[in-house]
Amino acid sequence: MTKPTGTPETTDIFAAAEWYDRGINWSARLGREIPVFKDVFGPPGKGGILDAGCGTGHQASAMNKQGYQVVGADAAEEMLAIARRTAKAEGATVEFVRTRYESLLKETGGGFDGIYCIGNSLAASGSRDAAAEAIGQFGQCLRPGGRLFVQVLNFPPMRAKRPCVLGPRISNVDGQEYVSVRQFHFAGDSVQVTSISLWNDGSWHQRASCGTLYPMTLDELRDWCKDAGLIVESIWHSYAREPFDPDRSTDLILVARRG
Repeated sequence: MTKPTGTPETTDIFAAAEWYDRGINWSARLGREIPVFKDVFGPPGKGGILDAGCGTGHQASAMNKQGYQVVGADAAEEMLAIARRTAKAEGATVEFVRTRYESLLKETGGGFDGIYCIGNSLAASGSRDAAAEAIGQFGQCLRPGGRLFVQVLNFPPMRAKRPCVLGPRISNVDGQEYVSVRQFHFAGDSVQVTSISLWNDGSWHQRASCGTLYPMTLDELRDWCKDAGLIVESIWHSYAREPFDPDRSTDLILVARRG
């Protein structure tokens, strides 16, 4: 195999918007996520849906095309710029707001029928206090009876893996195939994730980006939901809704309702 060419570029994984998209098979991912969101949130209502940590906006646009009013919120302007282009290309009408989690209620006004925070967006808040504050904001932004959908990695069993590598993930963008893996290095109350993408356009190339996550546990999520006035209804292993196994599940999905 030809060796990768050029010097690997390392950037912030949470701001590298175009490269974030190149590591995901969006057709397959939306095919898993959107039907579950529709079941959890029910028919479109007047309160609308908040995509918290919307990234490049694919889910927000897909939900809008299903008839939901959607607000997409993210702290990274690089992500929001692509999200706006995605919505325009999809013919979707989505309101995008630049804000951090701690300002969600102030910037969006609340009253939502549903909120989803997926793809480790909650873990990307970076610390225990920030993640707990985010759940508190979600509770305040929901109308009574509104539901919260959270998806993060199941971090505790990952700590025992040396090395801890997830993937490969394969995507195709404009005819170019990309192969991506993620490596996780745990240190105390944080985990550094490095995403490495490889592609061949006649010669091999590589690109790396990294960021820090807070490796929350299920017990922490339950406690934060309780403090926020949220009643946990379901805990799943995946979007196929299998029962969660704390020792074997790769993902942790939690659904809660505001009481």
